[in-house]
Amino acid sequence: MRPSTLINSGIFQIIKGNRYFLLPFIVLLLVSTVLVTIQGNSAIFLFVNRHYSVFADFWFLSFTKLGDGTVAFLLIFILMWVSIREAFTLLVITLLITILIALLKRFFFADYDRPLLYFGEQFIRMVPGYNPPKLHTFPSGHSATAFSVYLYLTFLVKQRGIKFGLFLVACTIGYSRVYISAHFPADVIAGSLSAVLITLPSYFYCKRIKASWIDRRITFNVNKVFTRQTA
Repeated sequence: MRPSTLINSGIFQIIKGNRYFLLPFIVLLLVSTVLVTIQGNSAIFLFVNRHYSVFADFWFLSFTKLGDGTVAFLLIFILMWVSIREAFTLLVITLLITILIALLKRFFFADYDRPLLYFGEQFIRMVPGYNPPKLHTFPSGHSATAFSVYLYLTFLVKQRGIKFGLFLVACTIGYSRVYISAHFPADVIAGSLSAVLITLPSYFYCKRIKASWIDRRITFNVNKVFTRQTA
């Protein structure tokens, strides 16, 4: 089998196996991109900003924390007890996304301000208890982390409902970034797309690493530790 055929076949199988996350993502990506193009990035942000409630404040302020980089590194740590390969793969994905987002924010789109600075504090509603940043809005790092982490979790489960549920979690985190006035819709779109485009090929290639250590996992023998302590 030629390398190109192997790559196409392998990535296709990954996409097919996780279609309950990826297909809804593609649909949402297309719809949201069309809306932003037609209605405008600022107009959609203001629409979201003007529709709020006390419960939604609590809900989205809580959910947005699930897109923090700490979640990714905590999962990497946990995966070491499942397989070094899984932990290593997610580490590679997380580092690539972190580097890409940092480069885009700091160098290519450094002049893009966040909603608070773009509109001014007096023109937008802010969620009580949250002080949104002002600079480096594009793309959304939390959205990128969310879509990489929860897409990666779909690789580890077989249940279709759970795969779709993980997609909903990632979407909610992305929406929360707009709701709490941390980002514009386009920031979320770019962050999520970047995550998916990095996660899929990274997962494919890391699965093909051949090394004696990579499929091992960390084990913890409670009995041995207890015996040493009482000896």
